[in-house]
Amino acid sequence: MSVKTQAVVVADDPVYLNWLQNALGAAAEVSLLRPADAEELLTRIEAAGRVDLAFFQFDSANIAARASWIERLTERFPDLPVVGVGQDRSPDVVLAAMRSGARDFFLLGRDDGSVAGQLGKLLRRGGSATRAGQRQGQLHALVGCHPDGGIAFAAEHLALACVDKMGRATERVLLVDLATPPGAAAIFLNISQSYSVLDAINDVYRCDQTLIDTAFSRHGSGLFVLSLPEDLVGRPQFSPDDLLKLLQIFRTLFAVTIVTLDGQAPLPALAGVVTQADRSLLLSDQSILKSRHSKFLLRALRLEDCPLDRTGLVVDNFRRRLGLEPESLAQLLDLPLVGTLAGGQAGNRMHSMNTGEPIFTVAPKDPYCADVRRLADYLLTGQAVIGEAQGWLARLFA
Repeated sequence: MSVKTQAVVVADDPVYLNWLQNALGAAAEVSLLRPADAEELLTRIEAAGRVDLAFFQFDSANIAARASWIERLTERFPDLPVVGVGQDRSPDVVLAAMRSGARDFFLLGRDDGSVAGQLGKLLRRGGSATRAGQRQGQLHALVGCHPDGGIAFAAEHLALACVDKMGRATERVLLVDLATPPGAAAIFLNISQSYSVLDAINDVYRCDQTLIDTAFSRHGSGLFVLSLPEDLVGRPQFSPDDLLKLLQIFRTLFAVTIVTLDGQAPLPALAGVVTQADRSLLLSDQSILKSRHSKFLLRALRLEDCPLDRTGLVVDNFRRRLGLEPESLAQLLDLPLVGTLAGGQAGNRMHSMNTGEPIFTVAPKDPYCADVRRLADYLLTGQAVIGEAQGWLARLFA
């Protein structure tokens, strides 16, 4: 006789209990909980003896409370899979559920088949997270205002620097390159990928350690890489919700995940990734064109109520006395300046890109190498980057 899954649903309306019981059928037994606060919730979960899955009702009126309860629950029971349910799939509701620790979100009366179909995968994903120790890895974003190969190039070297600093034998690092031109990170690393980041987003419900080990591309350094298909024409099309779910899974499977995006991505995806990220970097340069477009991008994110308190400016191809200095650009964009990346010797970047070898290898003395390593330190520790070009930051953070 098969053992039934024991599930609880934390909801104000018993309609969710009836719905889940019908959707899951004989595979699960579902109980309704109506705790007054988080402490009562934890007490009742402990008293239940065995709980395999927890559903939480979300709506616009209870977002903060439900998110807080989930955070307390997953802190006490890190192996317990949590799923959000509700009648509203607006971005703020779904994002709040996912950020608090929910692994999926289902709509009342519309996702009946999905709930039953994903039950086994949700439980297996819980096992994958247990094998990973339920540690929450770091998530960082590198964003540009419009397509530029410099985004993937900088992200590639940030990720490689993180691999070196964390120890490639024990700590795994993933680069997710959603910026355009498509496939830039894979091309610059001389990787011929057969499984793209779009494939991974489409496979979000079956993403586990086995899929990663068998399908994801891996650089000789140990860095895992997911990039857009290089033959993609036009803007990449994907579900922002599925991307955010995927990044939550990556947190449990990688020590560090670095994501690239640009203004060609859907605005909900940009806002969602920046909101989720531990730290985000806006990559610009000293040109009037990029400075203006960067300002428009930030304005769009602010209109989406995207928090930018963990976002800083990085000035790429930095040259002295070009007119628009990094300090002035930071003031214009209303962001803290966290670093600059030197323009370096003419031709070194292009040589690195064309040969598929990191600039760490082809030109290890190029100033770009030291700058990007300092920036990697900032991502890993949160400490301000103080380099030759950022001497003014020493006074700012003193």
